[in-house]
Amino acid sequence: MTLIVENIKVRYRNGAVGVLDVSLEVNPGEVVVLSGPNGAGKTTTVRAATGFLKSEHSKVISGKIAFDGKEITNLEPHQIASRGVAFVPERSKIFPSLSVSDNLEVMARRPSRSNRTKVYREIFDMFPMLEERQQELAGRLSGGQQQMLAIARSVMCDARLLIIDEITLGLHHSVHGPLFEIMRTIASQGKCVLFVDESSAQALQVADRSYIVNGGVSRQLVE
Repeated sequence: MTLIVENIKVRYRNGAVGVLDVSLEVNPGEVVVLSGPNGAGKTTTVRAATGFLKSEHSKVISGKIAFDGKEITNLEPHQIASRGVAFVPERSKIFPSLSVSDNLEVMARRPSRSNRTKVYREIFDMFPMLEERQQELAGRLSGGQQQMLAIARSVMCDARLLIIDEITLGLHHSVHGPLFEIMRTIASQGKCVLFVDESSAQALQVADRSYIVNGGVSRQLVE
């Protein structure tokens, strides 16, 4: 169930080469952070791993991406999602005109009543405020609460790999710690967690391993 990104190079729609040589690995039970300055290639990397480069008419032109032992390089987003990969993008991460409860139901992949009850309990234990606001429109939640709802949706769809772009961007510092702790909780269930965060020392502390991307090239920071 490991995610392996191996020496990928990405060409954008306009012909420019963005990511030059990025490699990373995320194993079950691990939290891995991808950091680096704005415009370095972090978002391009995670969009390559989730298939969303296709919507931008961009593609991986060398190297490869594999999950759970199977290559997923340049597959469509729905094909990658069907393999148990969930992606929380920087923007447009929830349905603002739906209630919190409906946002969760849209992502449900566990049909039995007993399993659904169990997964709701998992979600509400991690995000008590979502239980309190189940009938509230998601668009009325704060930025931090919307991020929590987006992460909860990935739990609802029973993802084996969770990838989050810019996990703390624009959020109050008081939210950062709880979000990082939730990453550890999800990983402790045997899942893979990869998130992008520009430069938070807190993120580096919670991660099992860290990679930095600069100028489209990655290097590992810590073991």
